[in-house]
Amino acid sequence: MNISRKLLAIVLGIAAVGAARARFASASSSGGAAAFEQMKALVGDWTTDTAANGKATLNLELTSGATAVLEKFRMDDNGKQVEMITLYYLDGDQLKLTHYCMAGNQPTMAGTYDAAAKTIKFAFVSVSNLKSPDAGHMHHALYTFIDKDHFKTNWTFRKDQKDSFTEDATYVRVK
Repeated sequence: MNISRKLLAIVLGIAAVGAARARFASASSSGGAAAFEQMKALVGDWTTDTAANGKATLNLELTSGATAVLEKFRMDDNGKQVEMITLYYLDGDQLKLTHYCMAGNQPTMAGTYDAAAKTIKFAFVSVSNLKSPDAGHMHHALYTFIDKDHFKTNWTFRKDQKDSFTEDATYVRVK
């Protein structure tokens, strides 16, 4: 009878370890690989026409052995050409972005993919080159995938430690 209890304890211990591993794998998975595949599907040239910024273009390309997507944003700001770069990459199973902003700082955000809603929500992680905690910087972003030739972005700028404004755009693939 004592052997039966020991055997039962071993079986229950193995089952508990298996359940803990499954919970850990589920908790640590952010859908980063699937989100990165969504970003890779955007590789190409895009255009938008927004009320706030006028006409803007995006060029997305794979770089670094297809381990990163490099986005080049260009627009005309009162006759002056403006360019910003955003780099999308996996950090383990977490999709991240680092945005090299015309504000002179570089926020990093982590993405959470919702396949059913066809969105990636990017939440603020950190920022480099911020002059003060009140200085303006991009703080979060939302990407909505409409179809293979259309997607929307919503970027939120934070200043004085509160959301200041958003930039919305719908991009159309250039063919």
